[in-house]
Amino acid sequence: MAPSLDPTTDFQPTPSSAIHKPNIDNVKANASITNLDPFKFSHGLTGVNQSSNYLFVDILTSTIFTILFFVLCFRLVTATQRYTRRISTIVLFKQKFWESNGYKPWAYIKKYFLYAPILNTRHNREIRLSSAVNMGTLPTRLQFLILVVYTCSNIAYCLAIPKQPETQRLAEFRGRCGALAVFNMIFTILFALRNNPFIWMLNISYDTFSLFHRWTARIVFLEMLAHVFAWMYNTYQVKYNGMKGWHSINWVLAESLSYRWGMAGFVAVTFLFFHSFGPLRHAFYETFLNLHRLSIIVTLAGVYYHLAKHALPQLPWVYVFIAFLAAEPLIRTARILHHNFSFKRKAWTRVYIEALPGEASRVTFELPRSWRANPGSYVHVYLPRIALWSSHPFSVAWSCQEPTLQKESLPTSLNDLKSKQGPTTISCIVRARTGLTRTIYNKASASKEGRVEFWGAVEGPYGGFHSLDSYGTVVLFAAGVGITHQFSFIRHLLVGHVNHTAAAQKILLIWSIQDIKMLKWIQPWLAEITNLSSFQSLVRIRIHVSQSAVDCDVMLPASLDIRRGRCDPQEIVDQELLSQTGAMVVTVCGPGAYSDSVRAAVRRRVSLRSVDFIEEAFSY
Repeated sequence: MAPSLDPTTDFQPTPSSAIHKPNIDNVKANASITNLDPFKFSHGLTGVNQSSNYLFVDILTSTIFTILFFVLCFRLVTATQRYTRRISTIVLFKQKFWESNGYKPWAYIKKYFLYAPILNTRHNREIRLSSAVNMGTLPTRLQFLILVVYTCSNIAYCLAIPKQPETQRLAEFRGRCGALAVFNMIFTILFALRNNPFIWMLNISYDTFSLFHRWTARIVFLEMLAHVFAWMYNTYQVKYNGMKGWHSINWVLAESLSYRWGMAGFVAVTFLFFHSFGPLRHAFYETFLNLHRLSIIVTLAGVYYHLAKHALPQLPWVYVFIAFLAAEPLIRTARILHHNFSFKRKAWTRVYIEALPGEASRVTFELPRSWRANPGSYVHVYLPRIALWSSHPFSVAWSCQEPTLQKESLPTSLNDLKSKQGPTTISCIVRARTGLTRTIYNKASASKEGRVEFWGAVEGPYGGFHSLDSYGTVVLFAAGVGITHQFSFIRHLLVGHVNHTAAAQKILLIWSIQDIKMLKWIQPWLAEITNLSSFQSLVRIRIHVSQSAVDCDVMLPASLDIRRGRCDPQEIVDQELLSQTGAMVVTVCGPGAYSDSVRAAVRRRVSLRSVDFIEEAFSY
């Protein structure tokens, strides 16, 4: 009688059949009747359709790179438009052409798609179940569309299994889910990196890639879950030594090191999935970060050995994301050493922390080498005496470089034309919340002078790829510590106006604060920009104070417009539209609800004239 193909057949090894003891480490595909292995559809490539797996991986790769290609084309078109606008609007009388929308459908695309949240006006305002439970934020419609397309593609590819016997269908499903899970790990890891090359290639913020990282990670978990359950179901149905069910599963795990590593990786991914839940992540971020890194190491080890022990064809993909992870700390270390240590001066970066009103600190870094960054950049700060192993991102509010030669002289050789800059000072304003920011403030305020000094380092610059040089009208909204992102644009645009490299003719800064004493945060820099020749004719600064009187003992420029109460973004946007010069841009940096109100105000008017909207946000 021919052997049965039913995997549930009771397989009883005898002395004559000992040679047929299942070899769990045999990965060769063999679904023929001569293969007496009862576990043949539970391990290896038997029943797995590798050609289809590669096909769907290729399609998924094409989908991702098609999206990236269209984004790149969009960035090139907008960059070309802004460059053309910039060089044509340096002369004031040429600004009129750019005030109106040259292409009406584009205005509606911005209004209902690019700038629009999923529902109504809520985007960056956090969804809170209570004061302690933060569920995160909602994506824009464009982000949501990309997530839906990518998620549905993965689901469709996993379910594209032809009709066949159940065990074979589950074996193919297992292979499909496993292959796609490993492939998606490449982008899950890439999107989490600070030095992700797509950030500067496409001018897409790290915050956006962080959103995609979280969702691709969830897809990886679900595909791994399906992969494991498909394997467990087929294995559970097999009778071996007169027993089946969990006995069969335990027997396979005991026989195969590859499967034990795979199970370890799955357990680690499961932990990653549940401990990354929004409320836990936000409530215990430092603990989350350390556990996250440890779990990633276990996951990578599990996936690597699961594939390597059986020499499965997806192993090269593991090398790709291991290379990403290995390159990231090397790049970070190189940037830190380059900017923070000078062999010539034998010096390391010094850090000065000064306590400010409103529970804030001014953190100033004296770098021994030159350091340049675009307006709107941020750095990751390392303060080993406060937090040995962690870093924190802060916007660069101000930076200045000291020339190596103190005397002024005309160049006498080509070498004199080269930029010779000395040490650089950069400053950040840090609002005390919890964790590192609270420790920084407490350490400074506890000192007798309200100031402490020690060594540290900065990593960066990051971000800063939004250029406002081509806009005739610039409106900058900031709330609280969001001023650090916006303030650097003012000096850049003023210098550009004097040098005829920027088109700005009107600059309005709206800063919403709780207490008038918070003006001390920017007092030294405010005094510096007001001395620039073009300040009075170009810049207006309006301060909205919400919780205290407007009287202040700080020496402030008379040109400041200080008002009591909250600002009305819609009223401000409407007023600027009526007196708009050239193309107009509205940018915002502040709490989620504040940013959403500015976004809504711009969306209501974006179809009337040429108005762009830029939001700076950092969620985690």
